[in-house]
Amino acid sequence: MGYFNPKPERNILTDIILKWVTDVVVIVVLAVFVILTLGERTQVIGNSMADKVKSGQTILIDKISYELRDVRRFDVIVYKSALTGDDEYVIKRVIGLPGEEIQIVDNKVYINGEEIEDKYHKGNFESGYANQAIKLGDDEYFVMGDNRNLSQDSRFEYVGNVKKDDIVGRAWMIISPFQKIGLIK
Repeated sequence: MGYFNPKPERNILTDIILKWVTDVVVIVVLAVFVILTLGERTQVIGNSMADKVKSGQTILIDKISYELRDVRRFDVIVYKSALTGDDEYVIKRVIGLPGEEIQIVDNKVYINGEEIEDKYHKGNFESGYANQAIKLGDDEYFVMGDNRNLSQDSRFEYVGNVKKDDIVGRAWMIISPFQKIGLIK
């Protein structure tokens, strides 16, 4: 008597492709969920952070990191400013942390009287009112753009220091244009 198998054997290649497609779909769904719940997308206007982040690029903001850890020196943050209104954000690099004293002399940044290595900008730039020592409050950050000659930042009194409550999150990733996709460091 012959044996009849009502289920034909599936092709191994078909199984591999189905597994791969399923994995990709799950990863995309998880990524969209994480971006929509823990992050935000915004477009950069202006070149104060060039060459790292340029005008016209779209970035993702990590809104959860600073719930889990403190803001660190040289983090690139996104914050709300009274100068831009509620529907626009500002992107800058953190130079000074709460309680520190900041001063800029001869294109060198000093924190608590000691020069820091400033690897994000080379050349001359205006020190603004930071030519005198500025003492940061317990909830204040001193920020500057990487493109210091085009940046309106904490060096200027009309901008001032950034309050912790105004920080939206960490600039995490460039997502467009496609050829520039990558993490912001």
